[in-house]
Amino acid sequence: MALRDHEQHQLDEIERRLAQENPRLARKFEKFRPTPVITFAAATLGVLSVFLVGLVTLVVGFGMGSAPPIAVGAVLTTAVPLAIVWFYRCHWR
Repeated sequence: MALRDHEQHQLDEIERRLAQENPRLARKFEKFRPTPVITFAAATLGVLSVFLVGLVTLVVGFGMGSAPPIAVGAVLTTAVPLAIVWFYRCHWR
């Protein structure tokens, strides 16, 4: 939906004032791009998949009474999802 000339002029004036008053914030808005829903959904699915695989590995490790699967499961359920979330949070800003 196109803006009327008057509305576009008002928006341009607001942008100009913002750039003068707070150049740092204006630069952030220039870089801002909303995250596509499909990208967010894929990342969420990936984190959940890694978490579930880690949880299954953890349960199997406890069932076997073996320390290596328990350790791998613990890492997969905690460290890997946190690392993925941290990575995307830093790169989606």
